[in-house]
Formats: sequence, structure tokens, C-alpha cells
Amino acid sequence: MIYNFIIRYPFSNKAKELIKSKNINLFDVDEKIIKQATVFLLKSVPQKYSDQENKWNNYKKIDDPRVAELFVKLYPISKILVSLTNNISLTQSFASYYEKQLRFYLLNPMDENELNEIIFDLCPNLKVDLDKYFISLVDLLSLDLGDDYKLEYSNLENGNIYLAKNEVIYLLCVILKKRILRTNNLDKKDFPKIFIEYSKFIDKKVLELNTFKTYSNNKIEKPDVKDFPPCFKKLFEELISGRQLSHFANYHLAVFLANISYSYDEIINIYRKAPNFDEKIASYQIKNIFDKKYSVASCQTIKSNGFCINDCKVKHPFQLFNKVDNKKYKK
Repeated sequence: MIYNFIIRYPFSNKAKELIKSKNINLFDVDEKIIKQATVFLLKSVPQKYSDQENKWNNYKKIDDPRVAELFVKLYPISKILVSLTNNISLTQSFASYYEKQLRFYLLNPMDENELNEIIFDLCPNLKVDLDKYFISLVDLLSLDLGDDYKLEYSNLENGNIYLAKNEVIYLLCVILKKRILRTNNLDKKDFPKIFIEYSKFIDKKVLELNTFKTYSNNKIEKPDVKDFPPCFKKLFEELISGRQLSHFANYHLAVFLANISYSYDEIINIYRKAPNFDEKIASYQIKNIFDKKYSVASCQTIKSNGFCINDCKVKHPFQLFNKVDNKKYKK
């Protein structure tokens, strides 16, 4: 069942060993696999969780070396492509896809030793003794997991933090997600031209998919905060109240504000409320949003990024403005 393990865990040490044994050069692969990675990013990553779950269930039935070889190429090539794009939302969705997939398989393992093997791959400093999982506080802090992992000290004993099995799975998922996100600053000049071309194609398609056509050629006048879509209203109110938002929540909110006629100065002043505000970083990122003219994400993307708080029965947040006043927010 080694090939099935690789299919389900394409980031694992076994997967890396397969790449090495096959002498696979990721920068010199057939264009066919790059196309497959592109389809994966545009079709599979944005899917509903129920559809993804069905797919992951089907993978559990496959133990084919050819499929395993495909998957060990698909994962790193997809990671390269998404890292070369300019779309932060897609990067987050890609990382979340593998985070959710890992959680799905660890909660439904094929083998009783599976969890321990993934622990060794992702967090070797996490120890197991008589079915008790623990990691030193120093080692846990050195992982630098940030806001995605809420540290609990309730089980701290002699410098070690003891974790229940479900807490271990949660920790491993966050580690994998962070590992993917940290590879997102690649220099394009270091990659073959074909990777750059496909990354530009992905950028274009993601923009098309996430742009609500009704508003594509219209400017929305600045709405009242009470009329914001629920997801953005919540983020806005949390920021104003001085709560620290995640990096991706900050990004999505800033893009939203830029698209509803907030000026650069207005947005930067709003972000001054953030407890971790850094004017140099915030200024650069907000100017980049205006320069690149990023579009507000679709509801599907917002859901996949974990910011949706209400089933609004729409496909894009801007559709909600029609429900408030069809003429009020369009010029």
C-alpha cells in the first residue's frame, strides 16, 4: 500500500523518496503535467468541500505506481505555479486544500501507524510515549505558526505540552499549511519560461472567475458599513475594534474597501487600528492592491478561505448591494 500512501500524502518523505528514485526533475517535466496542475488549481482547489471529500474517498481505493508518480509531480508543480501567480487568495485556497485533505485522511486512516509516520515527516520533535503525544514548549514556539495555531498552556508540564490525538492532527494540518505558504516568494527568473506562461494564464482565469460580471464595468459608490456583506462587515468591525486579523483577512478586506471607493488614505487610516500595524508594510500592500486592481473574491473563494459567516444565497458579495438598493451603489 506504499503507493496509496503517496497518493494521499504527496508531501511525505515517501513521496520525496519516489521522486529521487525516479530521478524526476521538476523543472524539466512534460507540459502535460503542467496542464494537469493548472486544471487542478482552477477546478479542484475551488470545489465545494463535499466534492473534495468524495474525491479523497476515491483516492483511498487506488494503489497504482503510475498514479503515485503523477501525484508526486502534481503537488510540487502546483505549488510552484501558485507561488508564481499574483493571487494571494489562490495561494491561501491551495494551502487550505491540502490542510483539509490531510485532516480528512488522518481522521480516517488506512493504517494505525499512519499518524505516527506523518508526525515524523512534518514534526519530528513531536514525541509519542505510551499513546501520549507531547512536544517541548521551545520546539513548538520555534515552529512559528502565528495566528493559525492558538497555543494552549493548560497541558504544560515540565516544559512539555501534552496533546490529545485530535490536537495533534490540528497541529500537523497547520504545519503543512504554513509550509506551503512559506514557499510563496519565488523569483520568476529562476524558472523555465513555460512555468511563467502558465502562471500568467492562471492569474487571468482566476481574475475572470472571481469578477462579478454585472459590476465589471461599473464603479460602486461607498456604501454604509451597515450595508456591507456580512463577511466584510465582520472583518471591518473587528479591525476597527482593535482586533488582530490574519494576513489573508487583512488582504481580502483591503481589496474589498478599494473596490467600493475607499481611497488609499482612508484604507491606511483604518488599518492604523490594527494592533500589529506597520505603516511601511501596510502602505506597500495597499498600494499594490490599487496598482494591480485586484477584484473582490467570489463567495466560493471566501468560503474556501474561511471568512464566510452567513449563507447569503448569492455567488458574489457585490450582489448583496442590489438587495439593499439597486441604484444607490451604482453610477
